[in-house]
Amino acid sequence: MIEPDKKKKIQKTLRLIQAYKAVFMSDNGHIVLQDLADKCHMLAPVTDVSNPNGFSAASAFYDGKRAAFLDIIKMSECDEKKLVALLQETERNKNE
Repeated sequence: MIEPDKKKKIQKTLRLIQAYKAVFMSDNGHIVLQDLADKCHMLAPVTDVSNPNGFSAASAFYDGKRAAFLDIIKMSECDEKKLVALLQETERNKNE
């Protein structure tokens, strides 16, 4: 038997996932995801190679943006095929 507090937490998580899916799997959500994929450098290197010591504040900043985007993808349960299609479409739009 599931404890009441645990059950509430599970229900809250399921509602949150449903909200992410409703927002980001809609037509407008798709447009926003394309914009975020570009702004979060999903198709560009995030490592600042100009820093001879390796990892820099810029690298950390861009890596954080990428992590936020990936969290949205995870929460909206975007499958691999949809993600690949989204990134390909983002790249095409970027080149237009």
